[in-house]
Amino acid sequence: MRMAAAGLGVLVLAGQAMAAAEPPPELVEFTEEQAAFCRDLGGTPNILASYQTVRDLNGDGRDDFLVNLANLECEGAWSAFCGSAGCPVNAWLSEPAGGFRRFDFGYLEGIEVEDGAPLPKLRAGYHGSLCGDPDRIGADTCTRTWTFTSNDPPEPPLDAAAPVPAAPAAERVQAIAPGWTLRNVPGSSPVALGGGTGGVAFLAAFCLGGQPFLAVTFHERPKADAVSLGFAFSQGPVSAKAGYEEGAGGAFVVPLAEGDLAARLGGRDREVALSVDGAAQGVLSLSGSSRSLRGALAACR
Repeated sequence: MRMAAAGLGVLVLAGQAMAAAEPPPELVEFTEEQAAFCRDLGGTPNILASYQTVRDLNGDGRDDFLVNLANLECEGAWSAFCGSAGCPVNAWLSEPAGGFRRFDFGYLEGIEVEDGAPLPKLRAGYHGSLCGDPDRIGADTCTRTWTFTSNDPPEPPLDAAAPVPAAPAAERVQAIAPGWTLRNVPGSSPVALGGGTGGVAFLAAFCLGGQPFLAVTFHERPKADAVSLGFAFSQGPVSAKAGYEEGAGGAFVVPLAEGDLAARLGGRDREVALSVDGAAQGVLSLSGSSRSLRGALAACR
């Protein structure tokens, strides 16, 4: 509910600020919106103490606010905010005429604030695909060091051989409970969400553009851009190729329009052994899958 989300954002941010300046209304509203989004996905928001850092970042003697969505947990919908490229990080910077200006870092794999003179330094870690170097795509994180000599600084160059900030614990996608449930998504068709096994955190079946798809999210993204999934159903094995899609929150996606995978997942089996690239992952529960998949894929043409 909106009131619950609002109460959560105001109380937590006020508690974190303590003796510092009151968080700007825009930051409180932003936090409320993220908490509401989590609830819309069927999750429970939990704002950690490290969600907000209060520091004078631009050297004007007033508190600024740094917010990292890696530290806003969404229990039950763990990938609500973050993907393989990291999590959104934003700053609210005090303006000379009063009020605050929002600055978006984009998706980061980690960020550290280092005190310094005359200004603090913010060392930000980026996924290799965001480093502007084709040789880095899918490889190690790069870093850039930001200083706010203005509230809208140009992007700094890559740091030379800088150590990478430690990735937040939230970067490892956490599993959801075994079994399948149907989740309503505002403004879109519902999603069938199933708990994973082994290296698979969870699966999601949905309609997009009238076509059915299955998204597979891993605890840690495989290095390759495509994986082979194997399902040992009682009626016979089914295999499928899943391709990495950054626009799907870093999941690996399988088109379901052709083949038997959708029907088998929603069929009579109560569980199925799952493998990824030939490596056994364990047993995937199919409890509730028939009803959930039927509801999620009903809108597909």
